[in-house]
Amino acid sequence: MKIVEWHIITVSIAMFITATGLFIYLPFIGIKKEPTTTIAINIDELCRVDVEEKKWEYVVLHHSATDEGNADNFDRYHREEKKWEHGLAYHFVIGNGNGSGNGEIEVGERWKKQLHGAHTANMDLNRISIGICLVGNFEADNKPTNNQIKSLISLVTYFSEKYNIPKSHIVKHSQVRQKNTVCPGKNFPYKRLIKKLK
Repeated sequence: MKIVEWHIITVSIAMFITATGLFIYLPFIGIKKEPTTTIAINIDELCRVDVEEKKWEYVVLHHSATDEGNADNFDRYHREEKKWEHGLAYHFVIGNGNGSGNGEIEVGERWKKQLHGAHTANMDLNRISIGICLVGNFEADNKPTNNQIKSLISLVTYFSEKYNIPKSHIVKHSQVRQKNTVCPGKNFPYKRLIKKLK
């Protein structure tokens, strides 16, 4: 067999293999896999705002009392059903893996614009408190996921240090609401959270 013929056969085989490979993988080219977010890597970057920051004095902890959800779902409900101009009552929502990432911290409009929350019945407290909601119903059999707790600890630690918020000002919704509520539920590990804070 001549060298020229050998090169032609070799090139033909290579082209066939390349074409076959492209045929197999072509349907997958350009498909982006959604990243699974767990814990926010850089809390400082996540919490950065482009407006003048308020002097926050409290952190109020909530559960969504739903098995699933995310900031967009709750925002839509608060805008359409509650008719709240700024939508989402909370400043932050931490996902449980059903509707958003497990431990994913979602930032609400109220934080980005440094607006008061709508997460308690006490408007005076809403003006000086950061509202954080964990997706889940912790009054039922459920507990927050480990990733939710890790994200919450990171977030609350950041606020405690940045705004000099003492542990006594990190409270459950049930501790401050004027109307009766069990939020964030009997299975919310409040004491464990407080112990883990610096």
